[in-house]
Amino acid sequence: MEKLVPQIKLFSRRNKLVNVLWLNKKGYAVFMEINGRESAKDSPFKAIRAQFIDVDLNKISARLKTEEQIRQKIESILSDPSERLQSITLTQNKQGQYHLLAQRTKQRVAELKKQFLSKHGERIKDTMIVETKNGYHIYWVMQGGDISKFVPIQKALAQTFDSDPMITNLSRVMRIPGFYHMKNPKTPYMVKVIQWGRKKPFTQEELIELLELKPLATAKLRQKRRKLSGRKVS
Repeated sequence: MEKLVPQIKLFSRRNKLVNVLWLNKKGYAVFMEINGRESAKDSPFKAIRAQFIDVDLNKISARLKTEEQIRQKIESILSDPSERLQSITLTQNKQGQYHLLAQRTKQRVAELKKQFLSKHGERIKDTMIVETKNGYHIYWVMQGGDISKFVPIQKALAQTFDSDPMITNLSRVMRIPGFYHMKNPKTPYMVKVIQWGRKKPFTQEELIELLELKPLATAKLRQKRRKLSGRKVS
């Protein structure tokens, strides 16, 4: 896919050709909206192309209310001999809540990438896997997906894989393989496909059963039980 990037043509709203490779080199990120709309940018969605997760292994993030909680959280992070950090920042919002953000080192992220693939290898063996600077974007390509089920499945996937819980909305955009991650211009990282996955698309029902997604799997089991309990015994 990376080899096809030079063939990609993007146009501005005024229908002018955009030199996306040049802009990416200058530091711009390149994203795409995964789900399909009816036509224009703000039109309703008509198709679920994939269910997906964003595994970000670079950050340790926590929302805390008191300075004591902050102290305990920092001590917990620093007491872990396997952790290696490059920075810890603390911000406070208008409501007085603290946001602690710890950034891991490049070497630690590389270790966690290997651990993630080892831990979840069997469950993601048929998926499309895109490697990013800080982790993976993992896609279950869909056929005949129900738009109303998209968000509940996204939330269940995030819970199952401990991935970014914010990756749930229909309009979510994701990085395009073949372009560089340029948040730090000094260390550009090529986003790339490392596994294409199976040719046959998934169905949402198959995904729920395959991964035993909760609470979706539980709700489906209750539905089956209600149907069985309603049958007459001859």
